[in-house]
Amino acid sequence: MSIRTSPRLDAIPRYEPGLTTAEVLARYGIERAVKLASNESPFGPMPGVAEVVAEGAAALNRYPDGAARALRRALAERHGVGPEGVVVGNGSCELILLAGQALLDPGTTVVHAEPSFALYPHLAAAAGAEAIAVPLADDLGHDLDAMAAAVDERTRLVIVCNPNNPTGVYRSADEIEAFVDALPEDLAILIDEAYFDFVDRPDAGRTMSMARERPNLLVTRTFSKAHGLCGLRVGYGVGGAGWVGALDRVRQPFNTNALGQAAALESLRHPEELHRRVRSVMAERDRMQRELVLTGWGFTASQGNFILVRPDSDPVAGSAGIHEQLLRLGVIVRDGAALGCPGCLRVSVGTPDENTAFLAARAEVARAIHS
Repeated sequence: MSIRTSPRLDAIPRYEPGLTTAEVLARYGIERAVKLASNESPFGPMPGVAEVVAEGAAALNRYPDGAARALRRALAERHGVGPEGVVVGNGSCELILLAGQALLDPGTTVVHAEPSFALYPHLAAAAGAEAIAVPLADDLGHDLDAMAAAVDERTRLVIVCNPNNPTGVYRSADEIEAFVDALPEDLAILIDEAYFDFVDRPDAGRTMSMARERPNLLVTRTFSKAHGLCGLRVGYGVGGAGWVGALDRVRQPFNTNALGQAAALESLRHPEELHRRVRSVMAERDRMQRELVLTGWGFTASQGNFILVRPDSDPVAGSAGIHEQLLRLGVIVRDGAALGCPGCLRVSVGTPDENTAFLAARAEVARAIHS
């Protein structure tokens, strides 16, 4: 006999992570594989992070600072706000989930783009609210005009992923500002900037300035991507006191662990190394895109640390089975069907050797199909 559960569970989409390297090695009987599926950093943590984590392990019998005060102060100083304008979460994913808990009720709506980050529909389903999924524009970026038109008196939250995952398209600060101006001043708007560090546009960062001035705006970022701390799960948001207070009311008392807080603080002390690593990823992203131009496979120009590739732009190859063929060759990428982009592959940017392995495997797959 099963337990009685909420009928809302049936509506919550299940997030399916990509295959691990160990799973691929075992499944296909191969000795080596490169993982370019999860938008992780190809680099380990910043210098000094491993040391502070090791030192902190001796105190794991104690609870962490529930308010993450030191990390909040450091982030507040970095972004020119008071500590009351910063909220810290177990990855920025948790902050997005907390926004749903704090803002949504049955009969209300959340507006987001589709396809975009797979977590967004979860918010409405968990709260018994309605998700208004607005299709992307022709360039695979957010259709901000259509999203604004989808807002009505029931709307309690609007989410913009910028750059968008999984397409990598970036909306300029002018476009975001015009969008925010078009919405009610008391409507909560969340700008998910998980991939902000990889944007090479001159207006990058201006949305954070908006968050200092507009009480209804929250900008979330993460230490998982450029900082290479996926395994410790630390994210944060900057916004008005109302936004931060609402999320603090619904979060767990000790939602970020002590090692994660220490690692994030140490990572913030290495801006030059962060910049070097980000530039390396950008250079490799550009190289991969230049190489793809010479092939029959299309792609969407990206401002993230990944590229959405379209094998089906090759009229002979199509897209069926290409993901599987790449796995057999030891190249792990994300099947776009799981991300709302059927017929596509999302390829994370790795080290030069890893990216070269993908390009070589792509060529091998194409040759096999055309032979």
